[in-house]
Amino acid sequence: MNTEVYRVEMSVKKSRVPNILTILRLLLVPAFVILMSNPTETMVHAAIVVFLVAALSDYLDGWLARKMNAVTDLGKLLDPLADKILVMTALIMLVAQRSDIDGLPWVPAWMVVLLLAREIWVTGLRGVAASKGMVIAASQTGKVKSALQMIAIVFLLLHEAYAFDVGQTRITCEQLGLNFLLVSLIISYWSAVEYTFRAFDGTPAD
Repeated sequence: MNTEVYRVEMSVKKSRVPNILTILRLLLVPAFVILMSNPTETMVHAAIVVFLVAALSDYLDGWLARKMNAVTDLGKLLDPLADKILVMTALIMLVAQRSDIDGLPWVPAWMVVLLLAREIWVTGLRGVAASKGMVIAASQTGKVKSALQMIAIVFLLLHEAYAFDVGQTRITCEQLGLNFLLVSLIISYWSAVEYTFRAFDGTPAD
């Protein structure tokens, strides 16, 4: 009996580990905002480190959940929500920054508005599905979208600090970031269509 109780307790503890990492990722968001509120070179570099840690925790909590057989309905809801909060907060902070060269925001506001509209729609779909007792987890397309956005944000945070020579063309981190973000925008709307069909036909995402 004691052995069985111990196994149950260990199983419960293991199931909490991925969710704890997700919550820690959420706690890093205010730190990122504080750092980007005073965007000196040192503060921006610190913000990049914070963002990278948060982004890596996204991969780690998913890997642990599968490895420890600790995938839960709470995790399926909380993990993509934490991703949205992290990514959208970072993009909003990037819109708030202005280039020293032309005075334009580091990220065009229209891209962020379109991404935010998509996230509100998908979050609403998840809420409707949850009210019917169905959990819509992140699809593979949605995961690719999130990965591209996180890569884009790192490049955008580096902005014009670094550049790469490709043949006769010099490409800045800002340009790379905007291209990654544009691709993620296209994929994000494709995945939104997937989520919409799955929400209405009652099929949970993979």
